[in-house]
Amino acid sequence: MHLIGRLGWSRFAATLNAAHRPFHLINYAGSAGGGRLLSPRRMATIMDATITALDRRLARETPAALALTMHFPTRWDPYFSDTMTVLDVYHYGTEHYDHHRRQLTLARPPAGGT
Repeated sequence: MHLIGRLGWSRFAATLNAAHRPFHLINYAGSAGGGRLLSPRRMATIMDATITALDRRLARETPAALALTMHFPTRWDPYFSDTMTVLDVYHYGTEHYDHHRRQLTLARPPAGGT
Protein backbone atom coordinates (compact mmCIF):
# COMPACT_ATOMS: atom_id res chain seq x y z
CA MET A 1 0.00 0.00 0.00
CA HIS A 2 2.86 2.38 0.72
CA LEU A 3 4.21 1.97 -2.83
CA ILE A 4 0.84 2.23 -4.55
CA GLY A 5 -0.15 5.16 -2.33
CA ARG A 6 2.99 7.03 -3.34
CA LEU A 7 2.63 6.19 -7.02
CA GLY A 8 -1.07 7.04 -7.13
CA TRP A 9 -2.15 4.04 -9.23
CA SER A 10 -5.87 4.71 -9.16
CA ARG A 11 -6.62 2.00 -11.76
CA PHE A 12 -5.18 -0.70 -9.49
CA ALA A 13 -8.42 -0.95 -7.49
CA ALA A 14 -10.50 -1.17 -10.68
CA THR A 15 -8.34 -4.07 -11.85
CA LEU A 16 -8.76 -5.84 -8.51
CA ASN A 17 -12.53 -5.23 -8.57
CA ALA A 18 -12.67 -6.91 -11.99
CA ALA A 19 -10.97 -9.97 -10.44
CA HIS A 20 -13.33 -10.27 -7.46
CA ARG A 21 -14.75 -13.67 -8.44
CA PRO A 22 -11.38 -15.47 -8.58
CA PHE A 23 -10.40 -13.67 -5.36
CA HIS A 24 -13.49 -14.97 -3.53
CA LEU A 25 -12.85 -18.52 -4.78
CA ILE A 26 -9.18 -18.43 -3.72
CA ASN A 27 -10.12 -16.84 -0.39
CA TYR A 28 -12.66 -19.59 0.28
CA ALA A 29 -10.28 -22.38 -0.76
CA GLY A 30 -7.52 -20.95 1.43
CA SER A 31 -9.80 -20.72 4.43
CA ALA A 32 -11.20 -24.21 3.94
CA GLY A 33 -7.73 -25.68 3.35
CA GLY A 34 -6.21 -23.84 6.28
CA GLY A 35 -8.91 -25.17 8.55
CA ARG A 36 -8.05 -28.71 7.53
CA LEU A 37 -4.26 -28.33 7.61
CA LEU A 38 -3.74 -26.24 10.73
CA SER A 39 -4.75 -27.05 14.27
CA PRO A 40 -6.59 -24.38 16.27
CA ARG A 41 -3.44 -23.94 18.37
CA ARG A 42 -1.31 -23.35 15.24
CA MET A 43 -3.87 -20.89 13.86
CA ALA A 44 -3.78 -18.97 17.16
CA THR A 45 0.03 -18.91 17.06
CA ILE A 46 0.01 -17.53 13.51
CA MET A 47 -2.61 -14.93 14.45
CA ASP A 48 -0.63 -13.83 17.50
CA ALA A 49 2.56 -13.50 15.43
CA THR A 50 0.71 -11.50 12.77
CA ILE A 51 -0.81 -9.12 15.33
CA THR A 52 2.59 -8.64 16.98
CA ALA A 53 4.23 -7.85 13.62
CA LEU A 54 1.46 -5.39 12.69
CA ASP A 55 1.71 -3.73 16.10
CA ARG A 56 5.47 -3.23 15.67
CA ARG A 57 5.04 -1.87 12.17
CA LEU A 58 2.26 0.50 13.26
CA ALA A 59 4.50 1.86 16.02
CA ARG A 60 7.13 2.77 13.39
CA GLU A 61 4.72 4.48 10.97
CA THR A 62 5.05 8.24 10.57
CA PRO A 63 2.02 10.53 10.42
CA ALA A 64 2.78 11.13 6.73
CA ALA A 65 2.87 7.39 6.02
CA LEU A 66 -0.41 6.82 7.90
CA ALA A 67 -2.05 9.51 5.77
CA LEU A 68 -1.12 7.89 2.41
CA THR A 69 -4.23 6.94 0.47
CA MET A 70 -5.13 4.61 -2.34
CA HIS A 71 -8.28 3.33 -3.98
CA PHE A 72 -9.51 -0.04 -2.79
CA PRO A 73 -11.54 -2.78 -4.50
CA THR A 74 -14.90 -2.27 -2.81
CA ARG A 75 -16.30 -5.50 -4.29
CA TRP A 76 -13.80 -7.53 -2.27
CA ASP A 77 -14.99 -6.66 1.20
CA PRO A 78 -17.87 -4.66 2.71
CA TYR A 79 -15.42 -2.83 4.98
CA PHE A 80 -13.35 -1.44 2.10
CA SER A 81 -14.05 2.16 1.14
CA ASP A 82 -13.32 3.54 -2.31
CA THR A 83 -10.36 5.44 -0.85
CA MET A 84 -8.55 4.37 2.32
CA THR A 85 -5.54 5.63 4.25
CA VAL A 86 -2.82 3.40 5.67
CA LEU A 87 -4.39 4.06 9.08
CA ASP A 88 -7.77 2.90 7.73
CA VAL A 89 -6.13 -0.34 6.57
CA TYR A 90 -4.69 -0.99 10.03
CA HIS A 91 -8.18 -0.48 11.47
CA TYR A 92 -9.78 -2.65 8.78
CA GLY A 93 -8.33 -5.80 10.35
CA THR A 94 -10.24 -5.24 13.59
CA GLU A 95 -13.48 -4.48 11.72
CA HIS A 96 -13.10 -7.63 9.63
CA TYR A 97 -12.29 -9.78 12.69
CA ASP A 98 -15.23 -8.36 14.68
CA HIS A 99 -17.55 -9.05 11.72
CA HIS A 100 -16.60 -12.73 11.65
CA ARG A 101 -16.68 -13.03 15.45
CA ARG A 102 -20.28 -11.76 15.37
CA GLN A 103 -21.09 -14.33 12.67
CA LEU A 104 -19.69 -17.16 14.75
CA THR A 105 -21.00 -16.13 18.17
CA LEU A 106 -24.21 -17.68 19.39
CA ALA A 107 -26.68 -15.29 20.95
CA ARG A 108 -26.92 -15.53 24.72
CA PRO A 109 -30.32 -16.53 26.07
CA PRO A 110 -32.21 -13.80 27.93
CA ALA A 111 -31.41 -13.58 31.65
CA GLY A 112 -33.80 -15.73 33.68
CA GLY A 113 -35.37 -17.10 30.51
CA THR A 114 -35.15 -20.31 28.57
